[in-house]
Amino acid sequence: MPVAAISGRPWGEPPTGPPLRWSDPAVGGAEVPPPYLLTTAVFDGNEPNGSARPGVHTHTDALLVWPHSGSMTLWTPATVRRLVPGQGVWVPPGTPHAAASDPGSVACYTYVTRSAAPRDWSAPRALRVGRALQEMLLHLDATAMDDDLRLRTQRVVLEHLQDDPLPTLDVPVPEDWRIRSLAHDVLGDPDSDLSLEDLAARHGLSVRTVTRAFAQDIGMPFTRWRALVRMSAAITLLSQGQPVNLVAHRCGYSTTSAFSAAFRRVTGSSPTEYLRALPASAS
Repeated sequence: MPVAAISGRPWGEPPTGPPLRWSDPAVGGAEVPPPYLLTTAVFDGNEPNGSARPGVHTHTDALLVWPHSGSMTLWTPATVRRLVPGQGVWVPPGTPHAAASDPGSVACYTYVTRSAAPRDWSAPRALRVGRALQEMLLHLDATAMDDDLRLRTQRVVLEHLQDDPLPTLDVPVPEDWRIRSLAHDVLGDPDSDLSLEDLAARHGLSVRTVTRAFAQDIGMPFTRWRALVRMSAAITLLSQGQPVNLVAHRCGYSTTSAFSAAFRRVTGSSPTEYLRALPASAS
C-alpha cells in the first residue's frame, strides 16, 4: 500500500484543483486588523479545501503554519514540507506558498503583522509550536477579552516563538522541467520500489540526464533526495503511532535495520529516538 494512501493523499501536489503554479500567485492583503499583532485561523482537514486559501498565494502579513492535530503539507516555490503537531514553519510576508491538511487533521494559520515580525526572519524557517503555545494561540482565537489584555498576551506569544530543535525535513522540489514530473511521481508514492532506471524510462529520460539534473538543480544525488522524501513520509507515519517495522515497509525498505540506518543518516537519530523527541516538541 502506498504511503500516500496511509497518510491521506500524495503530497507532491494539493489533493484537489490544478497543479501548483508559482509564476503568478494570488496576492492577499493584511489578515490582522489593527491594533492587534496576530490572529489565528483554524481549519478542519475534512473541509473542502482544508486550508485558508487554495492554490499558490501570498500575504501582506507574515504567517506561522502549524497543525494542531494530524498532519499537513506546506509548499513553497522550491520546497515541500510535511508537518506534524509541535512543528511549524514561518512564512515571511510576500512569500508564495500553498498549504493543505490531511483528512481528519486540524490545521492552523497564525497571521502576524509585518511590523511585529522579527526583522531577520526573511526566509521560511522551522519553528517549535509546543502545546502551551498552541493553547495560547487557540485561546486568543476563541476568547473575548479587552484590547489591552489581548495585546499583552499577543506580545508574550511572539516572545515565545523559537527555532525548532527537531525541525521538519525540507524536501527540495526540482525546477528543471525535465525531472519535475519524475520528482512528483516519487513524492506521491514514496514506497515505490522502482529503480532509477525504471523511473527514468517511465518519464522518457536517460539515467544520465536524471543524475545530472538532480546534481545541478538541487545539489544532491537522486538517491539522497529520495531518502529525504521517504524519511519525511516516515516521520508522519511515526507521529501517527505506526510501529517502526510497518513504517519501514511502507516507506520502501525491505528490513527494519535498513530503514533505521537510512533514518539515522538523514535525521541524525534512530526512529525510536525521534519518536521519544516528538512528544517533547508538542508539549
